[in-house]
Amino acid sequence: MTLQLQAFILTALIMVATCGIGRAQNYVIDQRTSDTLTKYLHMSELPMVTAEFSASPGGSKQLVLTGFVATQFGRNDAERIATGYLNDPSVNMVDQILLDPHVEDLRPPAGSAATASGSQSQNSPDQLWNRTMQGVYKNGGQTPAGSGPMLP
Repeated sequence: MTLQLQAFILTALIMVATCGIGRAQNYVIDQRTSDTLTKYLHMSELPMVTAEFSASPGGSKQLVLTGFVATQFGRNDAERIATGYLNDPSVNMVDQILLDPHVEDLRPPAGSAATASGSQSQNSPDQLWNRTMQGVYKNGGQTPAGSGPMLP
């Protein structure tokens, strides 16, 4: 391959990557919808899943789901609940939820005082998230950059 051809291919790749980045930056986050949907997911027994809803000036809509669930069923459930909540088939769903079976270990036993109290407890969604992330970082994990299972 000639040097000129290599330079052309590199230039083309940079242009494609730059165009993709510019397009992604046009989305504007709808914080109210994102917060409301996140709370709805938490109330639906998905305390470690968050939602970020955004729209572009051209009318495209996108929903990014992130966080952790114990099973593929939980991941599918999060998608189903979010889709039903938005009730808009045109929304592009980006599922970045990671599977971690240990998330189930963080759930308080049924009927325990932690599940009965409405106060901020050791098992609140924020506390569960913090404990899980501490475990992830302690075991060498990195900030999630994409989707897929966290464990081998």
